[in-house]
Amino acid sequence: MKKNATARAVFALCRVMVVGDTCVSEEGMATIVGRDKRYQVCGRAHGFYDAGELIRQHKPDVLLIEPFLEDRDGIRWIEDLAKEYPRTRILIVSRQSERIYAERVLQAGAAGYWMKNGSEEELLRAVEMVAAGKIYVSPLITSLALEKFAHRESLPQGLGVLTDRELAVFTLIAAEQGVGRIVTALGIGRTTVETHCQNIKLKLGYPNAEALKRGAHELFRTTRAWQSS
Repeated sequence: MKKNATARAVFALCRVMVVGDTCVSEEGMATIVGRDKRYQVCGRAHGFYDAGELIRQHKPDVLLIEPFLEDRDGIRWIEDLAKEYPRTRILIVSRQSERIYAERVLQAGAAGYWMKNGSEEELLRAVEMVAAGKIYVSPLITSLALEKFAHRESLPQGLGVLTDRELAVFTLIAAEQGVGRIVTALGIGRTTVETHCQNIKLKLGYPNAEALKRGAHELFRTTRAWQSS
């Protein structure tokens, strides 16, 4: 009982602020997140100027934000917020195409991109991952990342030693996918995935699973730079 109480106290520290493009959007997201006892909705806004003031006031742990407001430069806004509030994890919630904007906002400093046509369950999963310090991307963005890695001439130095399947596993690890999701995505067994992970660690010099995750995360962050180099 004491352990559960402690866990609830820790989760209660996760303060979430919601910025929507309309009152309905703002209220809907706040309601969904607010029903989860792990989070406290500490602020809500649906306009650029109101949002800026509330973010300064609350400095939330997680910021759910539709950045494309009132003809603002949404990418620049995310860059500014990420620099001014480095401890706030930014999750983009938008109707704008993730094919066009997801990679750009991640490069700007966001920690995830959730399309508004997604489910409530997926929104909560996105919040959970971002609050835990991970990157959230949809299966579509994961697939696009795999396509980029398929062009081996654009890979960072060192990754050429990986087999095609190891490269696919590595890319999914970079996209914060667990073993279960990798099994589903690639249609292979758990033992096979674990073997690939072990081989990747040996080939790339990662001493353990945590080092592998950190290294993959950093490489995912710079995918765009490789592709354009």
